[in-house]
Amino acid sequence: MLTNFLVTGGTGFIGSNLVKYLAKNNYKVTVFDKIDKEKAVRLKSIMNNISYEAIDVKDFNKLKDSFSDFDVVAHFSASADIALGKSDTKVDFEEGIVTTFNVLEAMKESKCNKIIFPSSSTIYGNFTKIPTPEDAGLLFPTSLYGAAKLASEALISAYCHLFEMKSWIFRFGNVVGGDMTRGVIMDFIKKLKTNPRQLEILGDGNQEKDFIYVDDCVEAMMFAFNNSAETVNVFNLGTGMTTSVRKIADMVLEEMKLSDIKRTFTGGKSGWPGDAPLVLYDILKIRRLGWKPHLSSDEAVKLAIKNTLKSQS
Repeated sequence: MLTNFLVTGGTGFIGSNLVKYLAKNNYKVTVFDKIDKEKAVRLKSIMNNISYEAIDVKDFNKLKDSFSDFDVVAHFSASADIALGKSDTKVDFEEGIVTTFNVLEAMKESKCNKIIFPSSSTIYGNFTKIPTPEDAGLLFPTSLYGAAKLASEALISAYCHLFEMKSWIFRFGNVVGGDMTRGVIMDFIKKLKTNPRQLEILGDGNQEKDFIYVDDCVEAMMFAFNNSAETVNVFNLGTGMTTSVRKIADMVLEEMKLSDIKRTFTGGKSGWPGDAPLVLYDILKIRRLGWKPHLSSDEAVKLAIKNTLKSQS
C-alpha cells in the first residue's frame, strides 16, 4: 500500500523539492498551500501526479475539514524570510508556531501519527560549540524565526510523547539549489545584474556557513525517515563543511564572468540582526545512520550558482 503524504507549504523551495521526490518515487502526495494552484509554478511539471488544495494552514477549521487518511505530514508551511521578523514581529508566530500547533491538532484528531518537520540552524542562536551537535545547549535563538522553529520543535516533542506520535525533525544548514528565491547567492546575483561594476556584501564577508544542496537535503530527510524510529528523531542536515561569504562572491563573479568589481562591506561580523557569523554542523549522527552528502559545501554553492543563472537565462 502506498504511503500517503501531506506536504504543507509544498510550493516553497525545499517543500516543492520534497514533493517532486515523493511523486517521482511513487508516493501518494497531497499539497496544502495558501497560494492558488495556478500560481504554484515550482509544481507545474508534476501537478497531474499530485493532489493540491489552496489552504492556509493558519485556518484550523479549514485545515481540519480537509484532513484525510494521511500517513505522514511533512509540515513545511512557514515564513521563509528570517530577517522579516525584525519589522513584522507577528509573522513568525503566526506562520511558524500557530501553523505547527494547527497541524498537530489536526493530526491528533485524525489519528495521523507521523510528522516530518524542517527546523533550522537558527535555533542554536550564537553557536557556542563548533562543530555543533544536535544535543548542544543551552538554546537561545537570536531571531524570531529561530524562536518559532524552536517552539515548534517543543510542541512536536510534547505531542509525540502525549499522543503516541513520531517525529523526524531536521535542522537545516543553508539549503541551496537552482530554484531558490532568497539567500546570499540570489542577493549577489540580483545586485550584480542591477550594477555589474559593484557588489555590496553584508557584514564583513567573513561569515562562514554550512551549505547543502537541496537534492542532498531531501534525500537525507527521506533516508532518516525510513531508517530511524525513535519517538522524536532529530538530525542536523549539512555537509560538515563551510563556505565563506567572500568565497561565494568570488564564485558568483567567476560564473557571471565579471572582473574589476568594486566590493563594499556593510561591516560587522553578522550580515543582519539575528544572523550567526559561523554555522558549522556536526553531522556524525546521520553519518552513523548511513547517509552522507554527495556534494561538499563549496560544490553545493557552485552548482546552485550555475543552475540559478541557467534558470534565469
